[in-house]
Amino acid sequence: MEVRDVPVGRYHLRVTTWGQGSSHVVVLAGLAADWHALAPQIRELRRLGHTVHAVGLPGFGLAPGLRVEDATFVRLAEHVAAALDALGVREAAVVGHSLGGGIALRLALARPDLVRGLAVFAPAGVGVSLHWIYKLYCIPLLGRALLQPGRVLRKSSVRRFVVGDARRDDERFVAMLLRHAVTNRDYAVSTRAIVWANQPRRWDRARSLVLPGGEQRGFRIDGPLSDLARTPLLVLWGDQDRVICVRDAKRFSSLPLAEIHIARGVGHSLPLEAPAWANERLGRFVARLDRPEREAA
Repeated sequence: MEVRDVPVGRYHLRVTTWGQGSSHVVVLAGLAADWHALAPQIRELRRLGHTVHAVGLPGFGLAPGLRVEDATFVRLAEHVAAALDALGVREAAVVGHSLGGGIALRLALARPDLVRGLAVFAPAGVGVSLHWIYKLYCIPLLGRALLQPGRVLRKSSVRRFVVGDARRDDERFVAMLLRHAVTNRDYAVSTRAIVWANQPRRWDRARSLVLPGGEQRGFRIDGPLSDLARTPLLVLWGDQDRVICVRDAKRFSSLPLAEIHIARGVGHSLPLEAPAWANERLGRFVARLDRPEREAA
């Protein structure tokens, strides 16, 4: 394992790399998370012989904290692309979960030369609604209080909102999720910046406070999603996801190279809740991306 500090503009991105294979895979974690949230997939990709790069977002792991003006999905995708360019990664499969999935989609739209395939777990930015508490994050004073450094998830919250029925009563699993929760100051500051930079417009924001839905209107991908028609795409979702609704997966059904799989009894932490199920599908997907290269050789 090699950990590098990659300067990108005013920020430093932490990139953790495993392996020395000729095929590169980039991993992007969710909001206020790190590569541990996708550890089973990283291990599987390493086992299959790929070089895996877990790219931390600006402010997540290395100072300075992320500024609001640099925290839109489009800008975050630009930061990731710049880090990969600096590392000499010319083409890669990209795996993203939640926020990381939304950034992966933006990266593929902006840099199709860099992304040869996408595997996204419950990605943000393709639907309308998020979990209702996201509305509270968007209220400046209240959001600052809820997203303050050191705030720790409770066991009851993890069971109720984060995991599905299959793992809800697994004490060791829930304890592991709590143990790996990231609560330091830089993560909190950068999380707030992302929430506030990607809010709906003022009218939509006010409307969303009293009506269902609307939380993703500020960063939802609409027309440009069709630009991914030539990009191989794997979409994995849990049918009991209470953070980003599984109904959003239907938006990918019109893309000719997209395959969609829904895990039963699984919540938002799909990569950790159902690692064998996810790894089987991810492994097959990445192998198909490599096949044309082997045939050409």
